[in-house]
Amino acid sequence: MRVDGIDTHVLTAGPADAPAVVLLHGGAHGEAAETAWAHNIGALAGRHRVIAPDWLGFGRSAKLVDFADRTGRMLQHLARLLEELGVRRADVVGLSMGGAVLLRDLTAATPVLPVRRAVLTSAGGPPLGAAVRQRLMAYDGTLDGMREQVRMVFADPRFADDDAYVGALHEMSAQPGAFEAFASLALRRPDAPPPPAGDPTPYERITVPVLVVAGAQDRLKEPGFAAAVATRIPDARLEVVDGCGHCPQIEAAERWNRLVLDFLAEG
Repeated sequence: MRVDGIDTHVLTAGPADAPAVVLLHGGAHGEAAETAWAHNIGALAGRHRVIAPDWLGFGRSAKLVDFADRTGRMLQHLARLLEELGVRRADVVGLSMGGAVLLRDLTAATPVLPVRRAVLTSAGGPPLGAAVRQRLMAYDGTLDGMREQVRMVFADPRFADDDAYVGALHEMSAQPGAFEAFASLALRRPDAPPPPAGDPTPYERITVPVLVVAGAQDRLKEPGFAAAVATRIPDARLEVVDGCGHCPQIEAAERWNRLVLDFLAEG
């Protein structure tokens, strides 16, 4: 699609008149709707109109980065995409970075997204630690380098040995401008103030029902982060999935799909 003149790639599935669910992928190298949600779109489309866009700067969408307000531009663009698709109310699922962007909107004084219910998967809590950030930024654009990225993210080593999956991520990371857009995350002005310590997100402002899902073996996040996040969100529900790392929607797809479908069916 063209949204305000910007090339925007979006996957859609399910009946056009069904309740909308929007899937927001994460922010690792090679992340896109088709690499993040391949195990979930079909299951959700049985009951929902599924909308899974590629964020600006990722996948097959335009490699556009707003250095003044990166997240704000992403949110505004997503809101305009939903307007173009005629979505006035939606359940929104955010994975990792996608969940962080969603949290910014859910806790804002004037949200721009039409959220009815929210699912946070591997999202929230303190920023990624320096060691994790360094390993993410060390990706060299090679197939072996992508395999190392997968090995870090997943608890199950079989995913790093899956040539088709690693190859799909590698192909997406090689889209023109994708590497440069990701690398720009490391840019920081010399006079910029240091990021705040801990987790300053005002979770208490959230007014919609929230499901928090996390993998018990997530090596990218601090231990117990999901429980700390869920405790601060009014009436939030918490599900921690054993045997999973940072992507339970892939490593435990059937359970994740069931959890999300049951949650969305409640209201």
